Amino acid sequence: MTTLSGSSDALYAYTPILKPSSSTVVTSETSPAKSPLMESSLMEGLQDVPIHQYIGIPNLRRHVRAQSTELQAGRSNQQYLVFQGVTEYHLGKIDHERASIGKHTRMSHDTDDDLLVIKLMPSARHENAHITLGMELVLALIGMGLPRRCLYALGGTTFHGHNSSKEADSAYKPISRTQETDWPTIVFESGLSESLTRLRHDAQWWLTNSGGDVNIVVVISITPAVKRLRFEKWCLRPAPGNMPTTRAHPNRNPLVPTRVQEVTVTQNPAAQPSTAAQPSATIQPGPPPSYAVAGAPLTLEFQDILLRAPVPPEGNVTFTRADLEQFAEDFWECVN
Repeated sequence: MTTLSGSSDALYAYTPILKPSSSTVVTSETSPAKSPLMESSLMEGLQDVPIHQYIGIPNLRRHVRAQSTELQAGRSNQQYLVFQGVTEYHLGKIDHERASIGKHTRMSHDTDDDLLVIKLMPSARHENAHITLGMELVLALIGMGLPRRCLYALGGTTFHGHNSSKEADSAYKPISRTQETDWPTIVFESGLSESLTRLRHDAQWWLTNSGGDVNIVVVISITPAVKRLRFEKWCLRPAPGNMPTTRAHPNRNPLVPTRVQEVTVTQNPAAQPSTAAQPSATIQPGPPPSYAVAGAPLTLEFQDILLRAPVPPEGNVTFTRADLEQFAEDFWECVN
């Protein structure tokens, strides 16, 4: 496990949320009001999402399909569904029926509160960002001379934390981690900008529950209205403060999930197409889109991903301003 040192570029530190008693129950199919479940860490960023009582796979499937339809049609930006009363036994049944429920889903489960959170990824807009950035990472490593299979793609593999489980949008581990249960070293999570708080919770989950085996989480937040992509890199860093180290307290600043970098790429307002004086003239296309980039470059450390020091020409994977502009242009063209 890589040991991470402090950094003055830390932007945000995570404060854990206390979990409630597991005896809380939602009695109706949907709870419209805020309940004690909202204090569960699994519910962070989902305070406005109704909690459905789990009454069987057909009902769950109906909710998933209905909300996916709303997302694809652009009538909703809500990517999440929450179900109460889902035990580990139920979760096994649900997983067995996953193909009929929807392959475009990611699931998180809390065993203490029997809560199931389903994240919907029903279109290119939802899937393209994390898949493409993961591909760009692998291609960059291959360009340094590494073998094509220097990283294993784990996709939506389920990983189990202390009292919960989760599936990533995309995740990768180096070939040196040979066990099936080995955690990834880098994870990508993406979603619409309305779910940014939730995406940050996901980043914190990976870094905390892996015991430090996950070294980097990249969050990608998508804002279609203004064609903005926001990238956040999360790592473990010492907690804020300058607490003295003593023999009795050798580690007074424990490592906590911290947002260490953020980059935004926003499309500039497009110029209006020009027309000739005659009404019947052909409308000329406007100039290609340009982008305002803040916070570049986005840097992914080689040693944290491959778990060894780089040997030149190997080095950190750096996405420059130009790289991110091209990434954004390709993304918006794909999902337009």
